[in-house]
Amino acid sequence: MSGQARACAAYLKDHPGYKRIMQELLKKYRSYGRPAGIVRLDDATQEECAAARGVFGRSFSPPLRFQTAQFEAALQELRFGKVSLKEVLESYFDTEIRTKNELRKTKNSRFSSILAQILEQTDNDTCIRWLHTLEQPQSGGYQLLRREAAKDPEKTRRGLLQSCRSLDWLERHTQSAVRLAVLSAQATSDPHALDSGTLVGKLFLYLLSFCSGLEFPENAEQRDVLYYENGILCDSISSLVSQVGLVLYTGKDESPAYRLFRKSHEICTLSLANLSRLTGARSPSGRVYIVENEMVFTQLCDRSAQFHSPLICTSGQPSVAALRLLDLLAAEGTELFYSGDFDGKGLSIAAQLCGRYPELLRLWHMVPGDYALCRSDVPLSEPSRSLLQGCAGTALEASAEAVKQCDRAGYQELLIPLLETDLTETL
Repeated sequence: MSGQARACAAYLKDHPGYKRIMQELLKKYRSYGRPAGIVRLDDATQEECAAARGVFGRSFSPPLRFQTAQFEAALQELRFGKVSLKEVLESYFDTEIRTKNELRKTKNSRFSSILAQILEQTDNDTCIRWLHTLEQPQSGGYQLLRREAAKDPEKTRRGLLQSCRSLDWLERHTQSAVRLAVLSAQATSDPHALDSGTLVGKLFLYLLSFCSGLEFPENAEQRDVLYYENGILCDSISSLVSQVGLVLYTGKDESPAYRLFRKSHEICTLSLANLSRLTGARSPSGRVYIVENEMVFTQLCDRSAQFHSPLICTSGQPSVAALRLLDLLAAEGTELFYSGDFDGKGLSIAAQLCGRYPELLRLWHMVPGDYALCRSDVPLSEPSRSLLQGCAGTALEASAEAVKQCDRAGYQELLIPLLETDLTETL
């Protein structure tokens, strides 16, 4: 940097009227990479206008406005001689000016270097395919990685490597389901590395989504389902499902503990931990009835001794425990009869289960005629209306359209007599 540039910068610093002018000039230089663009201060003070006059040799009044290139040209006419605006700005702010284009190139190079390093350190085919997709901005995980790489490249590199090692460990241990903390400890030595709030945990979720061909989970329920689909148990205690009447197996025989519940027609609530030990589930009648609402479930269970078939309660959106139980029943070819509320949530759950068990799931009192019997005066919320759109093209479309037209929710509680009759009449 020349002495003239330093002297010019020192002069400008001695006059406070140049402060905002220099800040705007720095922005323009970083943006364009050269003296370009127009500096404008709509609320310029008299001191700032006087400062501009000191460089340009002419009067200014608000709004203060001039071209960046003209400012550099005017500097040449001052007593400091031939100076470049870039050097003056660097001396004034005591910094190295890097243009947006230069910063972008640096970020791209840093990001590419991280991907290249991880590709050299893994031989897992799935990870390699995922890492190659991360070269595209639309890929899952790209934005997160770019953002983190800009803040801390080394932390990002370690996080990406640990997520790949976690998947590699998981694919080499597929004999049985594994708990998330155990997987994390085995693959990274830290049982909390894969927690969903950490960088490694988020990257691992993106990687699991890639493996499964699923969207990145938007909430805890979708996240736990994604774990489950990949053989990972996350929350194995609070994930619950309630049932009455099922035959539950451990090994080749019915579990003695659960047999007592079945024989006494008692409600049995199962955690994911309980379900992970089961080898099978069966309905004595070959069919199972499912309700969404806990109050409806317990009301119906007052007559559980007369049920010809088991009854399951999902308690709203099916938990991982509920899906695990339904998967066990589906493996036996069990017919699944589902009934829920006539609102966005209830119908979307039904649509989800239809998609998961297309050959086995039957809608149970969920047609427009049933809606007419249980329609309330409660208006639909905006989120509920939005969920109805997901029923288009499914067996729930007619019901969803009826609910949409009336803009009122329909509740299972008003269908209890019909549900009870179906459960207690002879098949």
